[in-house]
Amino acid sequence: MLQVLNFQGGKSTVPFLRFSTILALVLGSPAFAGSSLFQQKGFIQNEQGEQCWYHQEVVEGSHYFYDGVTANIGVLSLDDQTCMKASELGQTVNKMMINNVISRWYSRSDANFQTRESELFPTSLLQKRGQCIQSKKYPAIGIVVDYEESRESIVRVRHGMSAQGCTQ
Repeated sequence: MLQVLNFQGGKSTVPFLRFSTILALVLGSPAFAGSSLFQQKGFIQNEQGEQCWYHQEVVEGSHYFYDGVTANIGVLSLDDQTCMKASELGQTVNKMMINNVISRWYSRSDANFQTRESELFPTSLLQKRGQCIQSKKYPAIGIVVDYEESRESIVRVRHGMSAQGCTQ
C-alpha cells in the first residue's frame, strides 16, 4: 500500500492503487500511449530513398517491454522484408528514419525526439528490452523501441510509451 503525507504532515491511511497498477493505467491509456494515432498503413523511406511500406497493429495490454506492467504497443511490420537492409553504415540511417516516423505519434509536435541511433538511451524505468528515444523538450517523455532483424534487414519494430524519460 502506498502512503502519502496529508496537509498536516501526518501519513494518510487511505489505501491507494499499487505503483504498478497506476503505471499500467497510464501506459495502457491511448491518450498517453499514442496508440490512437498509430498509422495502420504507410511507408518509411530507407537509406536509399525508397519507400518501404508497412502495416501496423496495436497490441493492448502487452507485457513486451515491461514485466509487471501492461501497456499498449504498436507492432510495425514491413511488407518487403528486404527494404530496410543494412548498408556499410549498418542500420544507422534506417533506424533514424523509422524513429522519425514513430516519434510523430507520441506527445506533441514540439517534443523534438532524439531519433539518431547514437542518441538512443539503453533503457527507461521498468523497461526490460529494447532502447529508448528521449524527448529533448519534455524530460519525462520517452518512447521504447525494439527492432527485429532478419538477414541484416529490419523487418519489424515494436514501440510504446516509456514509463518515464529515458535513462542511462
